[in-house]
Amino acid sequence: MFFVDRTLLKPNIPRTIRFTSILYDWVAEVSEKEGISFNQVVLICCKNAMDQYKEADAQEEKG
Repeated sequence: MFFVDRTLLKPNIPRTIRFTSILYDWVAEVSEKEGISFNQVVLICCKNAMDQYKEADAQEEKG
């Protein structure tokens, strides 16, 4: 289940991205299952990736 981060609501920067069929199908499936938009799933995934990247970067600086 996805947690909807309020900072991701009302995105206003349009971009075109291209998906592989496997990723597109998965995002569409999650979107339908969770009852949120396709775009919201993509934003949540990007936010999670950003958080993990920042965490890994911070650990690398400590190490």
